[in-house]
Amino acid sequence: MAGRSVCVIPARLQRTPEGVPFAPEFQDIYHSASGGLAQARHVFLAGNSLPERWRGRDSFTILETGFGLGLNFLAAWDALRNDPQGPARLHFVSVERHPFVAGDLAEALAPFEELQPLVKGLLATWPPPIAGFHRLQFDGGRVQLTLLAGDARELLPQLEASADALFLDGFSPAKNPEMWSPEVVRELARVASPGATLATWTVAGGVRAALAGAGFRVEKREGFGSKREMLVGVREGDPVPVARPRRHAVIVGAGLAGTLVAERLASRGWEVELVDEREKKVAGTVGLVRPIANLRDAVNAQASRPAFLYTLQHFRALQHDGYHLVWRRGGVLQLADGEDEAARMAAIISAQGHPPEFLRYVDTAEACALAGRPVRGPGWWMPSAAWVSPGSLAVALLARAGPGVRRHIGRRVERLEREGGDWRALAGDGSVIAEAPTLVVANAFDAKRLLPDVRLPLSRVRGQVTFLPASPSRVLDIVVSGSGYVAPLPDGGHVVGATYQHDDAGEDIRAADHRENLARAASMLPGFADGAHPMELDGLAGFRATVPDRLPIFGATQLPGVWTATGLGSRGLLWAPLGAELIASRLEGEPSPLPRDLAGALSPKRFLS
Repeated sequence: MAGRSVCVIPARLQRTPEGVPFAPEFQDIYHSASGGLAQARHVFLAGNSLPERWRGRDSFTILETGFGLGLNFLAAWDALRNDPQGPARLHFVSVERHPFVAGDLAEALAPFEELQPLVKGLLATWPPPIAGFHRLQFDGGRVQLTLLAGDARELLPQLEASADALFLDGFSPAKNPEMWSPEVVRELARVASPGATLATWTVAGGVRAALAGAGFRVEKREGFGSKREMLVGVREGDPVPVARPRRHAVIVGAGLAGTLVAERLASRGWEVELVDEREKKVAGTVGLVRPIANLRDAVNAQASRPAFLYTLQHFRALQHDGYHLVWRRGGVLQLADGEDEAARMAAIISAQGHPPEFLRYVDTAEACALAGRPVRGPGWWMPSAAWVSPGSLAVALLARAGPGVRRHIGRRVERLEREGGDWRALAGDGSVIAEAPTLVVANAFDAKRLLPDVRLPLSRVRGQVTFLPASPSRVLDIVVSGSGYVAPLPDGGHVVGATYQHDDAGEDIRAADHRENLARAASMLPGFADGAHPMELDGLAGFRATVPDRLPIFGATQLPGVWTATGLGSRGLLWAPLGAELIASRLEGEPSPLPRDLAGALSPKRFLS
């Protein structure tokens, strides 16, 4: 059994005779015929006393039911841009059962000329119609949209957030009663902070009763357009001050996970002490960013989809903001290893219904055409998958983080201790390398030594890659994977990898491993490695920190103030960006970028039961 579809059914763009976008499934319009943007400003912004209520705030969170065309989000984003006293970060969380595909969304929003610069930014990051949570970032991270694609009744219970304002904008309660049901309203009340406001264009009696029953004090106000009245309300209860940690962290481990956590915290104004006993050897090679798919759509596959899309967005934002990142979204071709695996790969695509721009099955002829040369057989084509230079990524991340990150390289952390409210990273002679109230242990397999009480089931696995020099007979512009991988290098030639050796601490480059990698290349791409001699090739050896359940470890431990970011295995470039965002969001009390269940599946606390 290959599980249910991973997608949601996209909305179909239709219009009324007057030109208003119309939803045939619900027989209702997306916004008032009197003007969608004006409605957003009158009902949802003014109805929640915005922008006045967000002024002077460090962070402000809006939760919306019914993203639709995104007009309420765009109106809020536009208001923030025009408000010099606005919050440092605006979080907009919105659930949408039938999101538009990018082309239809662009067409629907085309009439709103004053919003087009924002529309362009939204469309550049708009995800394919994949179910679940999608974290999108704009204006250097000042504006964050967390789009929940799917049924509100399933997704809202998975949301971890504290909302300051609610935009209730589903279709008519008579035509879409599920969105206004008591169970949905109870979830809204759960995530609404005391004193949170709400606004909606409907004054239906059932809606008023459900809101009142869930703890909202509601009243009618003058409506918009043909709606004589609208509804506003306040979540009862006294606002509770939120205790935030002092924005100062020690991160042990300056590899991929540690550097990404440092950059994500620095983007939120944190001071970070980044400690490692040596510089990481990643120059000259590339790593892959690709999603996971499997027959039962296991947790690792479910988590990989938001992680993959977030990673691509994060890298694109680095490049857009002017940081030099060497990467390319050239696609990855994953070849089947025999007829049985080919049949399984085809069955997964057929049953789970991945969008073709995300993942599709290709026969041998198309696989050969994509590679531009003979390949061993059929497989999956992931057109938006990418390769990236880890060395350039580290440089770009530290440049973006700026002076908020202080590096302590060449310092080995022998042990950790807590003194008062701070954690100290201590050297072998007992001296303090760095201290802060928050500690993130991100030093791969060595996290097991520093945090024995956390019981991290980490293993260390050696891997070696082989560099093939450029040759007229070795032309390949995409990445081919299957029995390992072959990827183009930015400066010419290719990298082939990687070996997989348990309980081997050797960092030497071995001809035997080159021979193994050449055999991998030959099995996927017949003739590709011809003429390459194992004794004449360069390579790079490194170590993976693996976990039995094949999921990374990101989150708070049972120790106060201690977090982990490790267990990336061979997919660090897939897992680390969203894992770092998850940790930073949790530390700041922001909406989680992952559903509750998936975040729990990555937590180090999963090993305590």
